[in-house]
Amino acid sequence: MATDTTDHSLKNLFQDWQLRSAVMAAVVVFAFCVAIFVALQPKSEHTPAPSAPRIAPLVADMDPVVPWRPDALVNAAAKKAPLREGPYTSRPDAPMLESDDAFISLLGNGLPSERFYISQHSNDKSFQGGDWTPENVVASPEGVRLDVTPTSNPAKPYALAEVQVLGTYGYGRYETIMRPAKGSGLVSAFFTYTGPYFGKPHDEIDIEFVGKDTSIVELNYFHNGKTGQSAQIKLPFDASEADHLYAFDWKPEGISWYVDGKLVYQTQENDPQLPKNPGRLLISNWTGKKELQQWHGVPDFGDRGSAYYSCISFTPLGENTRRCADVFQQGAERLLRPTEAQIHE
Repeated sequence: MATDTTDHSLKNLFQDWQLRSAVMAAVVVFAFCVAIFVALQPKSEHTPAPSAPRIAPLVADMDPVVPWRPDALVNAAAKKAPLREGPYTSRPDAPMLESDDAFISLLGNGLPSERFYISQHSNDKSFQGGDWTPENVVASPEGVRLDVTPTSNPAKPYALAEVQVLGTYGYGRYETIMRPAKGSGLVSAFFTYTGPYFGKPHDEIDIEFVGKDTSIVELNYFHNGKTGQSAQIKLPFDASEADHLYAFDWKPEGISWYVDGKLVYQTQENDPQLPKNPGRLLISNWTGKKELQQWHGVPDFGDRGSAYYSCISFTPLGENTRRCADVFQQGAERLLRPTEAQIHE
């Protein structure tokens, strides 16, 4: 039988190459057609626009509570000036009173012994209806609560509460954020005082609330034991229901009292009863003996009557330091609490 010696490998390779070339050509033609088709399509009107970069939200304009710095504007973006000046006198040549330095104390940070003294003594010879009792001073993150509570002692039927700021303070701005106690017989106070115990005549400046009507704030002052022209100011709110900012400016020319930054009362020019001696700054909640019940009412407040304080500050005359107004948010019953570094700026 004859043998076929023809080399079929070249033929098969040629046929294989032709097939592959045809497939590749078809793929190229298809891709070209798809590209033309896509290019001819109208662009969608709903093509999403590139996302804009995120911008930090603007800080809400809270002018009354923007933390204040002496070296910066309150709101640099809006180029606003500081909200208020420090207390300045119209009698710069008047003799100045000896005074300790400015301070602000957020009472929710506690009552450090280097700044505060919690009163603990009897009131046998005083007009209060009981003794100052340290257990009735209760500190919490929200501030300090001063309680008046009944006792089982008929001679001293109530335990009272008082806190003193150590040192003596003269002309300047005094501020507190407080909520007075509600209930007949109670008296909640923020005041300066000096007297015979300190080797001085009785001088005093008061902001007081009588618990039987906490829509009235009572303002008073003393020199040498004699009271000046006191005032009772009817407020447009019940002070026991929310924190408010109370303040007074004590200057050589007189005293001005403020509620939530609004002037509510001031002394007359050349008033002879203006205090002339620096004193200690105090907060208290108390009830008096029977002879005072005509003023503050018969005690009727249940097992406890409580006043709340969350800030105390003092700004000396001619200075402009941080004070309670800078951390108070009206209506929120809370403070905008700064850091310790901010407090001491």
